[in-house]
Amino acid sequence: MQERFSDRARHALALANREATDLKHNFLAPAHLMLGLIAEGACVATEALRMLDVDLEEVRATVRKHISNKQTSDESFGRRSHTKEMKDVISLAIEEARKYNHRYVGTEHIMLAMLQVPEGVPATVLKERGINVDTLREKTMGILLNTQDAGHDLAHSRHGDFEWVHQQELAKAFRSSTFWHTLILAVDSANRLGAGEIEPRHLLLALMRDESNGIAKLLNEKGVTIDWLREQMASRA
Repeated sequence: MQERFSDRARHALALANREATDLKHNFLAPAHLMLGLIAEGACVATEALRMLDVDLEEVRATVRKHISNKQTSDESFGRRSHTKEMKDVISLAIEEARKYNHRYVGTEHIMLAMLQVPEGVPATVLKERGINVDTLREKTMGILLNTQDAGHDLAHSRHGDFEWVHQQELAKAFRSSTFWHTLILAVDSANRLGAGEIEPRHLLLALMRDESNGIAKLLNEKGVTIDWLREQMASRA
């Protein structure tokens, strides 16, 4: 199922496993996942909670207190078994994604799912702070639908546009011969400028060098030429 998860959701799951290791637990529960989401930090789920005035550090401390005394066996840790509540969270997160026709399972879907599992620690802790699934859903959908709204401070936002780009869509781009042609030109531009790695400016130069994509013509009509771009880049180096 995890191949449908966004990069940040995957990262949160990896951090949840790390939290379980720190607590010497050989199981994975919603509490670990909550700790993983908070540790990830740069995601829609935590952004929504911040906007609802939730103190994430306080939540983290409370969640750890709830689960720190959980008993575990002395078996060596391999692949951790998921508790029933954890399995319920994963299933509900997938349903949340399907409900909105999202082609990924993101951190926002996971957080909404956790609030729907009353037996889990995250639901208990968040409800104690006045957060319910309807409140969180409204705030989450507002973030997703109004990312470009002037009232939303993009500089402050810790989630990125890439969270809801499904990896299969990225794979399609990497199969594009046009993409690879542009990338090769970007590598060449970087080499000519003595750069050790490709930067956005090299991609811009590559697009300007490839007349077939129409971007060069469009910018030329506005007085932007590749020579002018090179001079500007050199003066700011």
